[in-house]
Amino acid sequence: MVEQPAKQSYFADMAAKEAAAKRSSMVDKACQWVVNNQISWSAGLLAVIHAHDFFFAGGDSKLVHLQHRIPSDAQGRYARGREDIYFILHWAIAFTLIRATIMYKILEPFAKWYGVKSVRKVTRFAEQGWLTIYYILSNSTGLYVMYHHPHWMNTSQFWANYPEGHRQMTALMKSYYLIQMGFWVQQIFVLLVEERRKDFVVMFIHHIVTCNLMGWSLFTNYTRVGNAVLCCMDSSDIFLSGTKCMRYLGFERAAVVSFVVFIVSWIYTRHYLYYKITHSVFYETYDIIGPNTLWDPENGAFYSRASIGGFTFLLCTLQVLIIYWFALVLRIIYRIVTQNNLDDSRSDSEDNDGDDGAGNKATGTSSKASKRKQRAKSKDD
Repeated sequence: MVEQPAKQSYFADMAAKEAAAKRSSMVDKACQWVVNNQISWSAGLLAVIHAHDFFFAGGDSKLVHLQHRIPSDAQGRYARGREDIYFILHWAIAFTLIRATIMYKILEPFAKWYGVKSVRKVTRFAEQGWLTIYYILSNSTGLYVMYHHPHWMNTSQFWANYPEGHRQMTALMKSYYLIQMGFWVQQIFVLLVEERRKDFVVMFIHHIVTCNLMGWSLFTNYTRVGNAVLCCMDSSDIFLSGTKCMRYLGFERAAVVSFVVFIVSWIYTRHYLYYKITHSVFYETYDIIGPNTLWDPENGAFYSRASIGGFTFLLCTLQVLIIYWFALVLRIIYRIVTQNNLDDSRSDSEDNDGDDGAGNKATGTSSKASKRKQRAKSKDD
């Protein structure tokens, strides 16, 4: 006879479940502490980093200052290198402090002062307000960087004379690029530690793909392409976040106008211009650089059809996510036309939340019931 394994006792099973629950609660508590004390711990870390830079690193800390300056370059330009990761991490911490300070010390008090009653709406307003501010600044900087480089409205300059002029970055271009990477690293941190929305998986994939695109373009010296993609993404996001803020404050007409501008900018930048950039990456490289591999890491050349193919795959993955989101945007347009409802279906419901109290819940339920009755009457008529 084959011996059957002894069954775990009821008490041992309960103890295992309690231990697992305790471990889970400890993780939850740790995440909650990180979220609730973002200003304190990020400010403390930045104080230590900058004190080290001032007292011990002689004003040349890898965390605070750009590295890999090209010694023989007359324009004082920079190359990319492994030590850039420290600068990126510094800005990820800095964005944690900046975001939390603007949200909790400025935007949330403003929303409450203005008369926004729902706790959830106050939080959403602060989140979207911070993103509106960031995207305005980042898009303005990105357009300024592009305007002062050869690839302004000229995709052929993504590849002209590659890698010369591409591996050498001005201080402005490199700072812009690494700070943007710091922002997206911080966005991944926000997704992981803060309250999860129903679009968590899609947003997480988006952030991972974005960070991979930026890392790949930095490593292979395709930063001109990266700059153009970032500008395409940021411009429509200004109107998306701005529209939400207007809704939370009750500016419904302004929100509708902003939403229309958002739709136009989304189609133009995230589909038309983005297609032109992707076309340039996959096809124009063949015409300008040629079919032959140009692989010389010591001189910053990382061109091959395999490298371009991988980069194009990431761009197409991002475009698939954008198309998915645009389908949700079309649902919003349908609701505007049929129901006069501008709710964002990409995240949690922001109007029927439990923070308004039982009275509002009852009102919401009764209003839904009355709508059903009206629809029934209209059918009978």
